[in-house]
Parts: sequence; C-alpha cells; structure tokens
Amino acid sequence: MPNIRWNLNNNGCLAVPQSNRENPRIVLQQLRAELEADLRALKPTLVGNGHVADNAGVLAQQIEHDIHRVDAALERIHTGLYGYCIGCGEEIEMNHLRADPAVDLCVSCGAKVKRLAQGT
Repeated sequence: MPNIRWNLNNNGCLAVPQSNRENPRIVLQQLRAELEADLRALKPTLVGNGHVADNAGVLAQQIEHDIHRVDAALERIHTGLYGYCIGCGEEIEMNHLRADPAVDLCVSCGAKVKRLAQGT
C-alpha cells in the first residue's frame, strides 16, 4: 500500500500540513503531487483478485476523486472564484478552507448537501 502523507481530518476532509497554509495555490499543488504519487504507488496492488485488489481499487477511486477536487480548486483560483461557495456565492470561512483547501461549499451549503445525500 502507498505511504499516504495527507491524512483525513475528523470530517473526512484532507488535512493540510502547517507549512504553506497561507498560499492555497502552493498547498493545492503540493497536495496534487502527493495524491498522484500515492496513486502511482497504489497501482501495482490493483492487479489481481481478492480483498487487497478490491480495497486498492476503492482507495484509488477516492484518490482520483480527491485529485479532481484539487484540480477544480486550482481552476477556481485561476478564475478568481476560489474561496467562494459554489452553492450560494458567499465567502467560505478561512478556517474551513484551511481545514480542506479543495472545499467548494460553505459550511451551510455543505450541511444541506449532506442532509440531501442522507435523505433527511
């Protein structure tokens, strides 16, 4: 299995190392490089049958999803929309962005999406 260097915080979001927290572009570029390295390290375990290959496949899908989120955040930086909620257009709280630099929803909109996904 790969050596995952980016951990999930208590909310299941990507946790950001203390260094370079103030520059989201640098944080996101570093995060993307780490995720790509993890995906490359994981690929050999995807071959074959059994639980290891199944688990590796699930992990690979999550890493690919995280890479997509990071790419979308980098695009929002490029267009000047980074830090604004794609749901309501309000600014996303800085602490929320620091906890997950690829986040695209404010806390309120994120909670609404979570409730809808849970069917409540």
